Amino acid sequence: MIGIAIDPSLSNTCVTAFEFGGDLGVDLTVIDSITITTQKNQNKKVRASSDLIERCVDLYKGSKQFIDRYNPQIIFAETPSGSQSASGMKNYGVSCFLLASLSQRCIEVTPQEVKMASVGRKNASKKDMIEWAYEQHPEAPWIIRNDFPLMKQEHMADSIAVIHAGLRTKEFDWLSNVR
Repeated sequence: MIGIAIDPSLSNTCVTAFEFGGDLGVDLTVIDSITITTQKNQNKKVRASSDLIERCVDLYKGSKQFIDRYNPQIIFAETPSGSQSASGMKNYGVSCFLLASLSQRCIEVTPQEVKMASVGRKNASKKDMIEWAYEQHPEAPWIIRNDFPLMKQEHMADSIAVIHAGLRTKEFDWLSNVR
């Protein structure tokens, strides 16, 4: 079975394809991953709303092309859990809209579920998450070079943890028993 995991964000959305068989991800293999990166346009002549729309288009097109390439049977996605600022709320809205725009509904997991399914602590650091993901899935397309440290691949590590959290949901369990 082919699945997709999405760690959405306005600046860095990671979409990871995986293959698995058996119960709760036995023989789970990460087969591909991309991180779609957008940056705020620094040109003061460009409207903020126009820039935001352009970034959303880039996120949607990149995610959709990747998902369509793999034609997954299931999609897991980390959904935001709120924000304390206007900027954070904008990211929240973009993430939710990106997930809503997909032609297939996602099984949603929270950031806390993602950390608990991977490292086992709600307060796990980025470093903890990356080390865990690399240890669990060395087959993933990690870039290992001196000029590109593992720490820069936090988004792929997060999306890998989304897979593990998704496999533990009641929704996935129900779908697994329906087949």
